[in-house]
Amino acid sequence: MRIPEPLFKIINPAIGLLLRSPAHFLMSSSLLLITFTGVRSGRSYSTPLRYVRDGQTIRCFTSKDTRWWRNLRQGAKVWLTLQGVRAPYQAAVIVDEPDRVRELLTAYLHQHPGDAAYHDVAVSRNGDLSEQDMNRAVSHAVVMEARPA
Repeated sequence: MRIPEPLFKIINPAIGLLLRSPAHFLMSSSLLLITFTGVRSGRSYSTPLRYVRDGQTIRCFTSKDTRWWRNLRQGAKVWLTLQGVRAPYQAAVIVDEPDRVRELLTAYLHQHPGDAAYHDVAVSRNGDLSEQDMNRAVSHAVVMEARPA
């Protein structure tokens, strides 16, 4: 099920409060809070994101249609609130690298098949991802990787 975009303006602040609270454990096994500085505005922004771990690397996925990731294009120091702990990370984005994006997005969608709807990828009953949908999704997907600073 895909949550309509306008609802995120209400949902995201509530999830952010929860992830910063002692009750973070209700959602922090799969959601984190990323805080970064806007390149042009200099303002601090926070948004909750689903994540996966790969050793020390934290990976999140979004679409080129969103804007927040553009602040990380040249690499950036960010703060991640991850399982109740806020710590500095060095972030970078992977975009326009179709083979790498496909590899990472495929692994992510196998781990979180419910998120396939946000990438417009159909998932069969046996868990297979539509090849045609994946081709399209890869051209729109952005991968954010963060490592401890």
